[in-house]
Amino acid sequence: MILRPNYFVGIQVSNPEIHQVVKMVQEVILSKEPALRTTLSSIPTLHITLAATHLRDIEHVNRAAEMVEKCVSDYKEFFSKSTSLHFSGLHTFGDKVLFAGIQQGDVLEEVALMAKDLEVSFQELTGFATKKGFKPHLTILKLSKDLRLRKKGISKISSNLYSDISNTVFGTQTVKGIQLLSMNKPKDENGYYFCSHQVTFDVSCSESNDHTECCKKPLSVKPELKNVSDLKQTLKEDKNIIKRRFHSLSMAGLSSVFGSANEPPVQRDSLLKTLLIIGAVTGAIIAIVRGMSSNK
Repeated sequence: MILRPNYFVGIQVSNPEIHQVVKMVQEVILSKEPALRTTLSSIPTLHITLAATHLRDIEHVNRAAEMVEKCVSDYKEFFSKSTSLHFSGLHTFGDKVLFAGIQQGDVLEEVALMAKDLEVSFQELTGFATKKGFKPHLTILKLSKDLRLRKKGISKISSNLYSDISNTVFGTQTVKGIQLLSMNKPKDENGYYFCSHQVTFDVSCSESNDHTECCKKPLSVKPELKNVSDLKQTLKEDKNIIKRRFHSLSMAGLSSVFGSANEPPVQRDSLLKTLLIIGAVTGAIIAIVRGMSSNK
């Protein structure tokens, strides 16, 4: 009998810069295929899985925590230096999982060795092998999160959704520690996995702790956008257009439309028509800008 994993050991990816790029990549994909919204990884939960297992009770959880402590003690000297993982490029596992790759290097090699030790330890604890080999990645979306998509004709992640942004550079994450995390318990107040135990390394990093833009704002989709650069540019242009539009309206003009009822009807009608024309022209300009962005 094979039991589904309910705990895993992971490295939290908490750098807001990485979060923001992942969010923009997800927005680009949703602009092309909105049905994939239910397959997206939640931004606050971004992590790298080192090993997964099934822990049947609190005793096994405590023993697993001890194994995590013992395993990572051999690597503390290495990870207590300033060590970082670099994320770039989009790849898939069999067109079922889209993920950001991790660049090869000494840090990733040490993480891989630690992952192998953890897998062996969990197998000794439970008697089951629940994962075959360490495949370092940062999941952006996976189809298994919504099996109903098959009925909609979506059985794989088309390369057309991300080919224009396949070389995206996501950023760098300092390895701050290792965590034993629950898959089934409620998330914490920040939306991250329930942490049963963690081992932290004595490292310092300059990564921001401000997650306002990446985690506290919902996804907003701009249609027909081709890549992340288009997304940023279009948002900026839309904002400037709207700003110029309202700057051109005087407070006196607005007051004459919405203010005193003693204003002559002809004047009020004229100003109202002007507002409507400005609104229509602005809408047309925005549509053109978006169309130009989608054709880049």
